[in-house]
Amino acid sequence: MPLFGVARRYGKDINTFLRKLHENSVEAYEIGFVYGVRDDFPEETIKLAEDLKIKLSGHIPFFISWSSEEKALKSVEHILRGIKFAARLQTIAVFHLGYYGTKSFEELRHTIVGGINNAIDLAKEYHNFSNPVLGIETTGKKSEIGTLDEVLSVVSDLSTNIAVPVIDWAHIFARSNGKFPRSMDDFRMILTRLEDEIGMKSFHFHGSGIEYKNGQERRHLSVKTCRPPLPYLLAVLDEAGYDYTLIVESPNAIEDLIWLKEASKNPELWFSFVQRQIGSLDRWMIT
Repeated sequence: MPLFGVARRYGKDINTFLRKLHENSVEAYEIGFVYGVRDDFPEETIKLAEDLKIKLSGHIPFFISWSSEEKALKSVEHILRGIKFAARLQTIAVFHLGYYGTKSFEELRHTIVGGINNAIDLAKEYHNFSNPVLGIETTGKKSEIGTLDEVLSVVSDLSTNIAVPVIDWAHIFARSNGKFPRSMDDFRMILTRLEDEIGMKSFHFHGSGIEYKNGQERRHLSVKTCRPPLPYLLAVLDEAGYDYTLIVESPNAIEDLIWLKEASKNPELWFSFVQRQIGSLDRWMIT
């Protein structure tokens, strides 16, 4: 069953925000933890989300780095707290792999996989879990670790199956400088890889429009820009019968979410709209 949700940083008004989401038929909420995942996440908020039938997930802070031993240890702590949060709520905690700095992915790969495995082992002292609790996200800047190949590589190298790739379609689009994905076949290609290489049939995605320059994301835009054309994604997901959660990260996320939900109900009605938008994609491209 598809779920459409939004992302927003954690705030003291979270219960009020949950009620607003419910009023707008929003089914999922990814909570951004800016400084650290809360060990004391309110039980009343968990109960409210359950009552409103809103699926919660979390996003670990953007402080992940493997450039030094000190930073790697701090990253392990952030990931550990994310796992504990996700295990408690039976959800996933999403995170980025950090920046390359002066090293290549292959030079960092052993440290990254070792650090995540360390966090997993430490978390087992607090929780028993078998389902995925970590989502490793693709990134939108060539200076950041997080191509699709890199994310799949890390997930495959981990000692257990508690991590899954989280595809941010706008990030992939920005990183390719607007060249990919642009068609149903492009989206189908990535979904096939996820199923064939990781065995995934249920997904957690991020989506928005994106402004970019030289393969680097600049800022999120409305999904209605169709850069990338997410209605094509919905059509492919619909034809294959996949389960998924799509977290919309655009500036007017609730409005865009409503638009996408309509597209998902009848994807063929949106093809001509998407095709018109694709024909003018380059006029939004920053060079």
